[in-house]
Amino acid sequence: MVCEFITGGGLSDATLPASLVKEGAAMRDALLNDLDELKQYQVITMHDTRLAPSEIAKKSLAVPPGDFEKVFKNALKQADLVWLIAPETDGKLLALTELCLAAEDKENGSILLGCGYDATLIGTSKSLSFEALQAASINTLPVYAGEDLMQAEYFDALLHLNIKKWIAKPEDGVGCEGIQSFDSLEDLRTWLVQEDRYLHYFAQPFQTGIVASFSMICRDGTGWLLSCNQQHIQCGDNQFKLTGITINGMQRYWQRFETLARKVARMLPDALGYVGVDVIIDENDKIFIIDINPRLTTSYAGLRDAIGRNPAQIILACILQPDFKFPTLQKNIVKIEI
Repeated sequence: MVCEFITGGGLSDATLPASLVKEGAAMRDALLNDLDELKQYQVITMHDTRLAPSEIAKKSLAVPPGDFEKVFKNALKQADLVWLIAPETDGKLLALTELCLAAEDKENGSILLGCGYDATLIGTSKSLSFEALQAASINTLPVYAGEDLMQAEYFDALLHLNIKKWIAKPEDGVGCEGIQSFDSLEDLRTWLVQEDRYLHYFAQPFQTGIVASFSMICRDGTGWLLSCNQQHIQCGDNQFKLTGITINGMQRYWQRFETLARKVARMLPDALGYVGVDVIIDENDKIFIIDINPRLTTSYAGLRDAIGRNPAQIILACILQPDFKFPTLQKNIVKIEI
């Protein structure tokens, strides 16, 4: 079973954002194409009834409004293997991972082709991710809980840091979703107070630099680098939007990203299969890890052409083959627009 949350009915009782549908469909169809080429699997997928099913899928279960979980659980019973693509927002990825792991524990249950509970939890929570990265001595940016900013002494202490620009991020956001920039800490706190946003957001100093990412696979604490990517971000009205990715556009950082991939894998021993990591490289060439995404990311849509191999085949081998050996990859530059 391949379940891409956005196109697969996860928002069947809500508005469908066009940008998320486009990204979700690109990841889903790239994965379905790669699986179809292997000629080893009968693939089941799901689709929101407002959207046409993927032309690549031979069997797609329709998801009427409000029926996502019911259809998902039904599909789980039919599948030997489950490939889950879901956003971290509102704990969706974590909740679906738990359902898959519960099914896996049953006799003849389906196997989740992805990260375990702990890696998913850390990847879902920005504060837990920060703590884990700090403990692993990996450069990251400090995070300050929105609730703490409501305390006068804490707020005054941050003011004395003389940081010129700040951003607010949702605790369990995905990509650029929900990120706001502010020219002062006072403006940030004013915004957090509205609608009690301080309960769900944290503050972070704005870091200038090159926005990049890398795609990796991991298993039992070992990590391998698939690609090193440049992300193209637009900022308007104090909000950020990802407009495209150049896969392997950051090849000069390959060795350093490879070292970071190994460190991330050691930090998350139950991380399994594909993981995407977002970074910022400052003017002094210092690399900060910003986000860890324990799932397929948009970069997957261009990965096949970038590495010259079927990435699904590599990921499946990493997860399922005890004697897995990482293959030699091409390092082609591939641009994808979003």
